[in-house]
Amino acid sequence: MKCPLLESSPKRATQSSPASPTSAKPVTDPRNARPLTVFVELPTFTSFTYNVGDLTFTIRVLGAPPGNQDTADWLLTTIDTLMADQGLAVVAGQPSLAIIGSQELPAYDLTVRIASRRN
Repeated sequence: MKCPLLESSPKRATQSSPASPTSAKPVTDPRNARPLTVFVELPTFTSFTYNVGDLTFTIRVLGAPPGNQDTADWLLTTIDTLMADQGLAVVAGQPSLAIIGSQELPAYDLTVRIASRRN
C-alpha cells in the first residue's frame, strides 16, 4: 500500500516557488529529512483479523529555523494543503521540535489513520 502523500500530484508539479506549501518534498528516509520537507515515519498498526488492519502514520512537516511567524505560517498552510489536496485522514496534529542530526527544526506532527484490507 502506498501512502497518498507520496504519490505525485499534477498540481504539486506546477508549483515553482521553493517556499510554497505544496512544494514540500515528502521523504521516508530520515537521512533526507531537512527543512521544508514532509517526513513520513514508519506506521504502527492494529489488526482486527488476519485480513483487516488499522495503520497509523506520523507525518512530520518540517519547517525552517528559527521557528518565527513566517515558519508558523508556512507550517499551517502546508498542513491545510495536505489535508485538502491529498484527502488524508488526519485525526490529530500538534506542534513539535524535530531534531535532525544536531539541528533543531520547528515541526508539526500529524497523525494519519488508514484502514487496510488484504485481498
